[in-house]
Amino acid sequence: MALKSNNTAVAVAIQSVVDTFTAPTTPADLMPVSNLKLDIAGVTIANDEYTGSPFKNADSVAGKKVTLSYTIKLRPPGGVAIPAANAFLLGRILQAAKFTEVRTSAAIPVAAEALSAGTTTGATLGAGAAATADLYKGMAIALAGMGTNYKERMSAIRSYSSTKVVAFVETFGSGVTGNYQIPSQIGYMRDVSSVDPILLSQQVWLDGHRFDLVNCRVTQMTSPVPTSTKDQAAYPEVNVTFDATISANSEQSTPAVPPAGTIPLYKDGDGWLAGVRVGLKSFTVDLGIQTENPPNPNKVDGVDAAELVGGVAKVQMVRQKYRPSTIDTLALADAQAYQPFFAQWGNAPGQMVQIVVPDGRLDYQNPDLGGNIIMENGDLLIDALSRGVCINFPY
Repeated sequence: MALKSNNTAVAVAIQSVVDTFTAPTTPADLMPVSNLKLDIAGVTIANDEYTGSPFKNADSVAGKKVTLSYTIKLRPPGGVAIPAANAFLLGRILQAAKFTEVRTSAAIPVAAEALSAGTTTGATLGAGAAATADLYKGMAIALAGMGTNYKERMSAIRSYSSTKVVAFVETFGSGVTGNYQIPSQIGYMRDVSSVDPILLSQQVWLDGHRFDLVNCRVTQMTSPVPTSTKDQAAYPEVNVTFDATISANSEQSTPAVPPAGTIPLYKDGDGWLAGVRVGLKSFTVDLGIQTENPPNPNKVDGVDAAELVGGVAKVQMVRQKYRPSTIDTLALADAQAYQPFFAQWGNAPGQMVQIVVPDGRLDYQNPDLGGNIIMENGDLLIDALSRGVCINFPY
């Protein structure tokens, strides 16, 4: 009987000890994925010994290199309250890619309070906010005076000072007024410290053949976000690749993966660059992760678990081209000053996604006349700044 591709499942657990497999719990740790590829590549050595014949011996098989890759739909946690620490499965993947999970379980302040000194790009928060620089950088903020519904009121914080002065990622049409509140939210903030991110243990079922994978280290992560239109639609996603070691394999029926809820599409939301609302066709966040396995003859594979050794992040964008009076991307690239990028979609608590780059530098952008509408594509370069990329799920 042939094995069926759709009878595939993945379960993910945070691994507490290097080289020690942590068994995921099913069904709680089962995560819906697609486009799975488990690559088991032999590491070979050419045998150059003479054989007394025109023919040579076949290569020796010295070991195996295992990589796992799949696609995750960029789906918010859902529910009426933020998940418990480390419970959000996509959040485990993000933490393994050097993001820090920041949980705000109660709104700040608990009762909304008034802003002061509001401008089109910033304001001063009230007594309920802490006077700690960068504490709220990259996080979602609700501005009651900026809209009548949930999504219109929601924005994000570009910077925050010890005097409670906040800069927004958007430029509003008039000075910001009314009450504010930093809502309950779970966020993932890029960490640029030298501390290695967490390792994962994963189980992969291929229609009854189960692989236990240990020391799963993220080696690549990109998040493509296409705009869905009335002509075509596509899901926002996260593509991730791991270096891994097979701890064991066995025969076991594939468990049923519980449905995970609605996947909001990128439309009826926000797209901002350098304080200007722009028409994005798509954008991709690329973390540019680099890893390496330290050699160690004491290990079966001759190496330690892969470690993160570097990475340069960027956002690749395709968007409508505008006249310089709207946004002069050539001048912005010439200046190399920091500019914010902000994307937001979804329209209800627990069903919204924000991607925030508080400060990026524009590379030169290329006009594209290949269609009837002139487009422009290029990169937003992200320096090694704490919270340089933030992914928020407001409640």
